[in-house]
Amino acid sequence: MEPYIPLNVLQLKIKKGKLNLTTVVEHYLRRIQEEAHLNAFIEVYEQEALDLALTVNEKIMNGTAGKLAGMVIGIKDLICYKDHGVSAGSKILENYVSIFSSTVVERMLAEDVIIIGRLNCDEFAMGGSNENSYFGPVKNYADNTKVSGGSSGGSAVAVQAGLCMAALGTDTGGSVRQPASFCGIVGLKPTYGRVSRHGIVAYASSFDQVGPLTNSVEDTALIMEVIAGHDDYDSTSSTKPVPLYSQELTFEGKNELHIYRKH
Repeated sequence: MEPYIPLNVLQLKIKKGKLNLTTVVEHYLRRIQEEAHLNAFIEVYEQEALDLALTVNEKIMNGTAGKLAGMVIGIKDLICYKDHGVSAGSKILENYVSIFSSTVVERMLAEDVIIIGRLNCDEFAMGGSNENSYFGPVKNYADNTKVSGGSSGGSAVAVQAGLCMAALGTDTGGSVRQPASFCGIVGLKPTYGRVSRHGIVAYASSFDQVGPLTNSVEDTALIMEVIAGHDDYDSTSSTKPVPLYSQELTFEGKNELHIYRKH
């Protein structure tokens, strides 16, 4: 499989029978095992991801799939996912299992993403290098002697190393943007209130925002269309309508936006 396939191309290949989503998930599971020394993943949902791949593949084939169908993602270990562990990179919560899902997880699952596992982070998001996790440091894929950036270092490295297509992180004062920069990928901290914080283990609630880490601006735009928007469970979330970000990427003349591609 190619190192990176844009989501729309992936969906088209599956629909035409040229690619199977189970094969895609198996590829990423293999990559996670091959690059285990990077310590990006705390837990991998292997069988769950494979089971979901069968369901989503069928939906793509029959035209009933969601906007993000087939996108294999990882989530930072601060984002609650019902019946799954969430430890915030800390021994204190090592055995805690969430009793509900965060709004961002619910919205992404509703659009048929495949969550492949949870990703390492600085303990309670307190760090800028991902060296401060109970589960050990995350290594930069480009140079294992360098840090990944933090606190969303696991999320950044998982995308950088091709362990998943995209990931969710959280950003208080740079915890998505800085590791994205260190790892040479796309990272976005949305405007405060644009994305619900319900179900997120907070570092500083008055600053925290969930943001995507991806290989391309297009994938970032698609994820934002899904996770953004008002949430009754978060009184600070914006009531403004969510734009179709993916249709607003290219502008004429001097304002032309050049899309980043990872090769």
